[in-house]
Amino acid sequence: MDNLVRLRVFDFLRNYGDKGFLVLKTITDLAFDPSIDHRLGDFNYRLLVMRLRRQGIDYNPANILRILEKDYGLIEKSYDTRRHKWWRLIDPETTRRALYEYTGSASINDPRMRILLLKYKSMEPGRILTTLRKLSVKPMLNSVDKEVYRSIVFKKLDRLAVIMEEMMKYSEVFVNELNILEEIFTLAERIAEKIEGRSVEYISEKQHERKT
Repeated sequence: MDNLVRLRVFDFLRNYGDKGFLVLKTITDLAFDPSIDHRLGDFNYRLLVMRLRRQGIDYNPANILRILEKDYGLIEKSYDTRRHKWWRLIDPETTRRALYEYTGSASINDPRMRILLLKYKSMEPGRILTTLRKLSVKPMLNSVDKEVYRSIVFKKLDRLAVIMEEMMKYSEVFVNELNILEEIFTLAERIAEKIEGRSVEYISEKQHERKT
């Protein structure tokens, strides 16, 4: 099965070039994105279009999806109702390796990269990202929120920074993982500014009270 999927990926890429590569690579990134709820599948149409636009690609991928499903059997519908459609890759890992091989990038079979990916997954970055997103949109953080935030900062971020630094050596392979890590650090900084701002505001109020 692995070799069959690999050959299908190569054949698809030869026939559909850069446009096909961009769509299939984006689908694969979505399939491995831990911040996405994958209970219904690896991706839906809206997620795919949004991720393509984030890369500066304004393209309707509907025809490529049909080709990937009907002509090459690389994806299949995993959830299909009148309002919602989700697809999944038949073999995400083989598809990912084939994409790297096709572009001449380092192979995910490299033992160092496999260990790095295991370290990344062990930190549950999707859960950390979800927590930070929730904290970042709160107008005020209570004592429990702050404790949760401090736990992430003191227990998680140092390790994630080391992993991120290592992944940057293979940036063409770990594109999705690096995007997630970058968002984690950006949100952590935003929350720190929010906490610091509240603290400065509180001190200013106390100083004003003493003067009056």
